[in-house]
Amino acid sequence: MKSYISLLAALLATGWASAQTVNVNMGDVTYAIPATQAGDMLFRQGSTLTIGQKTYSIADITSITTDNSSVTDNTVDVTYSSSGAKVRVAGNIAQHIIARVSGAHVTVIADDALANEVTYTLSGTSSNGSFYMAGSYKMKLQLNGVTLVNPDSAAINIQNGKLISVILPAGTSSALTDGLTSVSDDDTDAHKAALYIDGHSEWSGTGSLTLTGKVKHAFCADEYVLFGSTLGNVTVNSAAADGFHINQYFQMTGGNVSITSTGDGIDVGAKKTEKEYNGQLMLQGGTLKVSTSGPATKGLKCEDNMTISGGIITVSTTGSAYYDTTEADISSAAAAKCDGAFTMSSGTVSLSSTGAGGKGINATGAVNISGGTLNVLTTGAVYTYGADDTKPQGVKSDTNITLSGGTILVCASSDSGTAFKTDYSVLTNGATVMGVGGKATTPGVSSTHGYKKYSGVKVTGGSTLSYDGVSFTIPSAYSNSSAKVLVSSPSM
Repeated sequence: MKSYISLLAALLATGWASAQTVNVNMGDVTYAIPATQAGDMLFRQGSTLTIGQKTYSIADITSITTDNSSVTDNTVDVTYSSSGAKVRVAGNIAQHIIARVSGAHVTVIADDALANEVTYTLSGTSSNGSFYMAGSYKMKLQLNGVTLVNPDSAAINIQNGKLISVILPAGTSSALTDGLTSVSDDDTDAHKAALYIDGHSEWSGTGSLTLTGKVKHAFCADEYVLFGSTLGNVTVNSAAADGFHINQYFQMTGGNVSITSTGDGIDVGAKKTEKEYNGQLMLQGGTLKVSTSGPATKGLKCEDNMTISGGIITVSTTGSAYYDTTEADISSAAAAKCDGAFTMSSGTVSLSSTGAGGKGINATGAVNISGGTLNVLTTGAVYTYGADDTKPQGVKSDTNITLSGGTILVCASSDSGTAFKTDYSVLTNGATVMGVGGKATTPGVSSTHGYKKYSGVKVTGGSTLSYDGVSFTIPSAYSNSSAKVLVSSPSM
C-alpha cells in the first residue's frame, strides 16, 4: 500500500514548519535537502522513503532531522576527525551520489547520469583516513585544510577520468600521506601515490598542500596536470619514487612547488592515444625546487618536448649512476631529462646533479631556451661500466641546443663534463651565456650571435667569473683547476 504525505503536512504535524533543510541521516552520511526541493515524501510499504528524486531504504536511515542550515547545490562536504568522518551531500544531487564511511575512510560514487559539476570539499584531520571518488563527470576537489594519513593506501584516490579542478583555498594548509604497503614492479598489488588522480587536473588557489609518498610517488596523475598562475604552495615532503608522476603533460604557470624525492622529481610520460602536448613538460611560471637522491634519478623528465618559459626552478640530484642488466643500458642521474625537446623562455631555473655521470638537462629532443635564467651544476665523475661510460654534462641534447634569450649559466663537472653537449649544433642566438666545463663547447656556424672561448681557467666555488660583460658567481660546490669557458651575449 502506498501513502502520499506532503512534506509541508509532515513538517506542520511535528512543529518543523520553519525549517529550511531536511537531513536524511544514514550513519555518518547525511543527505541535506532544502525544503523547497523536497516536494512530496513517498513511503512504500514501510520499507523505502522517497524525497525529491532519491529513494532511501528505511532500514538504512538512522534519523531524519531538520534545521535552518543552508545547502549549496552540487556540493559534497567531507569532514574528518579523530573519531571518523562525516559526509554531507546536497539534496539536488542526492539521487546520483552514493557515499559510504568506514571509520574515516570515505568512498563516494557518482553515477553516470550525473550532469552537474560537483564540488567535493575535504576538511579536518585523520591519522587513519582516506577519500576515494569515482565518477564520469567533471568535478572540483577543494582541499580546505584537510590532513589525511592512510596507513594502507592512497590518502586521496580520484577515479574520474574527466576534468578535476583542484582548489587550495586561501589561508588553508592541507597534507596527504599514504601507507607503508609494499608495491610490486608492475604495480599490480598496491596504489601508486599519496594523491592519485585518474583524469586531467587543473590546480588553483593560494593555500598550501604537502604530500608524502611513503610507498611510491607523492602525486600521480593519469592525464595532464596544469598548475595555474595563482596557485599557492605544493610541497612533496618526500617520495619513495617520483615526486610527481604524470601522463600526457605537465604545465606550470604559477605556484611555489618544492619536491624532495628518492626517484625522479617530475616524470612526464606520453599516452598512446593522446596528441596535444603528449609527453611534454612545460614550465612557464612560478617557483619550482626539486631535490632527488636515488640512483639514476632525474630532476625533470619527460618523453617529449621540455619547455621552460617562466618561473624560478631549482633542481638538485644526488643519486649515483645505475646499470640495468635487464635493459643492458647505462642510466645516469640527471636533474632534468626528457625524451623530446626542452624549451625555456622565462623564469629562473637551477639544476644541480652530483651523481656519477649526472646531467643537468638531458633531452632526447631539442633544447630551446628563449628567456629566463637557467643555472646548471654537475659535479659528479664519469660513470664507467665495462667498455661504456656516461659523462656528467651540463645540458645535453640529442638534437640542437638553441640559446636565443635569457641568461644561461652552466658549470659542468671538471671530470669530462661539457657545459653544452650535443652531436648536432649549439646555437648562440642572443642569450647571455657562460658555460664552464672540463671540456670545451664550440657553437655551430649557424649561430646568429658571436661567442668567445677561454681555456685553462682556474675556477673556485664562490668566486665570480667575468668575461665580455657576462658575470657568473660560481656555486660553492664547484671547482675546476683548468676549465674551458664559453661566453656569449646579445651584444656579441
